[in-house]
Amino acid sequence: MKIGLMGFEFNSANKGCEALVYSFLNIIKDYLEINTEIYNFSGTQLGEVPSYFSNFVFINVEPKLKDLSFNYIKKLSKCDLIFDVTMGDSFSDIYSESFYQGLIRHKRIAELVCKKYVLLPQTYGPFYSINSEKIAKKVFDKAYRIYCRDEISKKMLQNKFGITNSILTSDMAFVLPYDKNSYKFSNKEKIGINVSGLLYRGGFHTENQFGLSLVYSELIDKIIVNLSLKYEIHLIPHVIDLTEQPYDDDFKICRILHEKYPNTILAPAFKTPIQAKSYISNMDIFIGSRMHSTIASFSSGVVTIPISYSRKFEGLFGSLDYPYVINAKLENTDSAYALVMRYIENRADLSESQKKSMQLIEDKNKVFKDSILSILKEI
Repeated sequence: MKIGLMGFEFNSANKGCEALVYSFLNIIKDYLEINTEIYNFSGTQLGEVPSYFSNFVFINVEPKLKDLSFNYIKKLSKCDLIFDVTMGDSFSDIYSESFYQGLIRHKRIAELVCKKYVLLPQTYGPFYSINSEKIAKKVFDKAYRIYCRDEISKKMLQNKFGITNSILTSDMAFVLPYDKNSYKFSNKEKIGINVSGLLYRGGFHTENQFGLSLVYSELIDKIIVNLSLKYEIHLIPHVIDLTEQPYDDDFKICRILHEKYPNTILAPAFKTPIQAKSYISNMDIFIGSRMHSTIASFSSGVVTIPISYSRKFEGLFGSLDYPYVINAKLENTDSAYALVMRYIENRADLSESQKKSMQLIEDKNKVFKDSILSILKEI
């Protein structure tokens, strides 16, 4: 069997994107033959992944559509299955229409030449242009199977695109493995804060690109100043790019804040999402702005307070009946801070709600795993 992976970032600054690779391969590894060929069509290097999954043979394919040898298309046509996750949240024109158009082009070709093309659990939309919707429908109509990670996406597929057979699961990163004992900590009560460098500087391209109604930098500073009076504060990056001029990075902002507030602890520059989750799992409370950082804390039993800049947060946690998400597009700085303090004070309620949510996750992940294995058995 030959399996192609699209929209997975094997070696990425974004540990959330990497988490999807590790999680999906962890789900299917026991059901595939040794030396199964895994084709990576993401355009990233393989990174640390092969060392965790030595039973697979990994083949890196540069996604160059203009390659005169047609090597990319030939490799696509070899695959029995293409599994596409679109980085979890990028099946949308929210980040830019040109970026979206590039992703769609690869999906369309994969559907044409591969035997079966499967859209793995992800967020679909929002779509801000009619043209984005039209080309999305072409992809949906050709997909062999479509999984959603939230109810908002499932309802949109049905109401806007007439897709009635999509399967609701949850984010695959909830099953990412971790080792809590791989880090040593003090006995103090610990609050981990994932500071998003993206939000701290206003977005990828423009000031306040995501239309926040609060001042994110002021909120983070206020949280650190006040919580550090009582708790041990850990500043935890989840997007880590150590180059001089990173496109997207949390680590440098965390380091600047650590220098500004030296009573905080700066978490390491993690190499893998497993390392990041292992560190996060030792927190007592976690406040996060990168969605996959909050998935790491949530699924390791840490009381979790997500700060949302996109409906993917509300979609995912709403599907889990977890209402303790702070919407940075609705709250102002003071009201968001007040919610953080209230949720910390009422952490027992959050913990109880998380336990119920995790049961939902287990049920949904069983549905997903059984469904994926049924596809593999068809080949």
